[in-house]
Amino acid sequence: MTTFTPSSSAEVLSTIQWAAAEETPLELLGHGSKRGIGRPLQTGHTLDLSKLTGVTLYEPAELVLSAKAGTPLAVIETLLVEHGQQFAFEPMDYGPLLGGEPGRGTIGGVLAS
Repeated sequence: MTTFTPSSSAEVLSTIQWAAAEETPLELLGHGSKRGIGRPLQTGHTLDLSKLTGVTLYEPAELVLSAKAGTPLAVIETLLVEHGQQFAFEPMDYGPLLGGEPGRGTIGGVLAS
């Protein structure tokens, strides 16, 4: 099994284009906090997005935030608290439920699920 760990959007695009051209499925992975849910994927390759982290835009007065897929929720929650804000919902932390570490969820995982 091959794991691709891109550190830029261009590398993600290149990997996806390769997989599409080869007609080979990719497992998309952030920090793996929901990997224990459902049936295991039958793929030979993984696209690990854990290096794509960071808040790229935050305008507290406008309630606008943009972050890369691998950004941990804990980082975003800390930033929001510093400005007296919070999520309008409470993202589920599957770590303890699935026997893993708490606080491993990413913004990409929240939006993908």
